[in-house]
Amino acid sequence: MRTVGRAMRMNQGDTAPLLPQQYRLLGAIARKPRTLGQIALIQGVTPATATTVVTTLESRGWVTRRHDSDDRRRILVSLTEGGAHVLEASQRVAESAMVDLLAPLSAEQLARLIAGLEVLDELGGGETPQ
Repeated sequence: MRTVGRAMRMNQGDTAPLLPQQYRLLGAIARKPRTLGQIALIQGVTPATATTVVTTLESRGWVTRRHDSDDRRRILVSLTEGGAHVLEASQRVAESAMVDLLAPLSAEQLARLIAGLEVLDELGGGETPQ
């Protein structure tokens, strides 16, 4: 993850550097808007930390906050078009960094790595918290 994070920070072009935590948050809300509580749970951080990250991304124009139409007390965080572009670019950089990192592995080593990741995924329940 350090290698991917370093690659993302170095390859942001004209945008501000995207930290791994910010990348994960953008990915978490890419499929659907989330509340700050859901974001904190997914990120494994406190709601205060989630709020700080969301505020930073909002100031860059990458996310927006709006009231939930079903419950006005709930605030939903959504990805903006600009945020979607940053996420897509960051995903390409992360994938490229992973390809470079894994290139020296033999087919057997790669198979063992994948098997180990599958075990970890099973231990974690295999799902991202909703």
